[in-house]
Amino acid sequence: MSAEGRTRSNPRTGPPRGFSLPEVLASLAILGILITVSVPLLAETVARERLLSAGWETALLMRALRQRAVAERAGFGLRFVRSGGSWSYSLYRDGNGNGIRTADILAGRDPLLRGPEALENHHEGIRLGLPETAIPQVPPATGSIPDPSDPVKFSGTDIVSFSPSGSISGGTLYLTDGRRVMAVVVYGPTGRIRAFHFDPGGGWRQAP
Repeated sequence: MSAEGRTRSNPRTGPPRGFSLPEVLASLAILGILITVSVPLLAETVARERLLSAGWETALLMRALRQRAVAERAGFGLRFVRSGGSWSYSLYRDGNGNGIRTADILAGRDPLLRGPEALENHHEGIRLGLPETAIPQVPPATGSIPDPSDPVKFSGTDIVSFSPSGSISGGTLYLTDGRRVMAVVVYGPTGRIRAFHFDPGGGWRQAP
């Protein structure tokens, strides 16, 4: 084949054509729209997952203490204390066989094992508490949560006790980031512990 034929069958191509200014501006506009839409969604997802993580870790802590109480044949308790607008918790061991009691803690008969610790120290932006808006109680309870300033609902006490028999004080802990809410529910004698999150559109749902 002649050089002319080779040239015609394999035409040389020049350098790739660049983008025009309108094309660049259109691409930047689309990118800006995508960022505007995706950033709030990402922030919402991160905040939700952070609260779910805090709720699950709280539930796992209680399950571990229940197992420890049974394994060591000793009572343990988490005592929650409010200081100003924040809550902390401490772990105690039953030193005299009559359960975890405030009087025994203050007298040193129930020794301190760990704490005080605050939820905020482990999960940024998460605290024990409830938002200012009214939140219904976890079913089967009805009505709004009484006294939203107190997120520790354990039969009028701020101590969650774990007995050697495997039973736990029944009640609910509420966690919040100021907008969303999670509840860690303890079903007393059965020792079951469940985590729920509140969806304003669908009510309380068990956390995945």
